[in-house]
Amino acid sequence: MTPDDSPPASGPPKRPLPPRSVTVRCRLEGPLVVEISPDSVALGIGLRVTDHKGQEYPLPDDGRPVALCRCGHSDRKPFCDGSHKALSTTERTQATDAPHP
Repeated sequence: MTPDDSPPASGPPKRPLPPRSVTVRCRLEGPLVVEISPDSVALGIGLRVTDHKGQEYPLPDDGRPVALCRCGHSDRKPFCDGSHKALSTTERTQATDAPHP
């Protein structure tokens, strides 16, 4: 299962994370999934999630992926609680091929 308790998206098999990396995956019509490579966790390189005021949100300390809400409907913001599943297809967000600003 994935961080938002939905089955894994179809597509290419998951690749191992590159050393000393943080990977952000945009799930189709779902959350942003943030993963830290195991060696980064072992080296004490961490991830922090803060709001616009700098308030930090506690994260699991075991290196598990973290799912961040993109739909705005989660009751556990900034984390995903699966609320996007109840939205109509037109309300869901998707990553696009738009150029960076």
